Amino acid sequence: MKFLITNDDGFNGPGLAALYHALIPLGEVRVVAPSVCHSAKGHAVNTHVPIKVERKEVAPFGTIEIVHGSPADCVRVGLCAPNSEVPDFVIAGINTGANLGVDLFYSGTAAAAREAAILGVPSLAISRYMQAEFPVDWAILAPHVSRVVHQLVSDDHRLPAGQFWNVNFPAVANENYPAEVQFAPQGILSHDISFREIEGESNSDSRILEYTGNFRSRGKSGSCDVSLLFEQQITATPIDLCTTAAHPRIAKS
Repeated sequence: MKFLITNDDGFNGPGLAALYHALIPLGEVRVVAPSVCHSAKGHAVNTHVPIKVERKEVAPFGTIEIVHGSPADCVRVGLCAPNSEVPDFVIAGINTGANLGVDLFYSGTAAAAREAAILGVPSLAISRYMQAEFPVDWAILAPHVSRVVHQLVSDDHRLPAGQFWNVNFPAVANENYPAEVQFAPQGILSHDISFREIEGESNSDSRILEYTGNFRSRGKSGSCDVSLLFEQQITATPIDLCTTAAHPRIAKS
């Protein structure tokens, strides 16, 4: 099996190396990753200026392609640039932080998986929730990612064209991850969005605002991905590209 991997934390992010180690037992891995962090930059792509792509030897991967562009740009380069080989799967991650519910609208990790799905290649986005009291050990996480990917790329869980899996690992004590994956719908309730004004840096013409929303203080509904992840479950959500709302004047396709 052939994988193309990328992320939104940059080619030197520890989660990308952990993903590489997780996938090596499953097949051949090619790395096309951004030069710098693009966290929470969404599905931005560059169509106006040339994109620089560097080939470098980077441990532990060997030769990789470093793209001076977004995660979605990385997928476009990896799949569509001259002499590119289409893999069996594109996998984005492992993101340092959960991508749940409405996060998927601004997640660069999810954007990479979505771009692959748009281009007709099966894909997954993988993230790990971060909590200070439960720091991540990437070496321990990697084999858990391997077993979950092995499950989701199997014929039993292969998604239709135009869909991708969004996977989240919880923050748990001693990296004691659950044995089972919980399949969950995407939560669609808002974050706890709040700001504070930074004193001493504002004046009558402008003000400086700092985001103070608490990631955990957000809408949860039933057994959605947000609820289950915060209950320390591994969640997997099938994501569809279609965002057309139901309307009596629009026929179902």
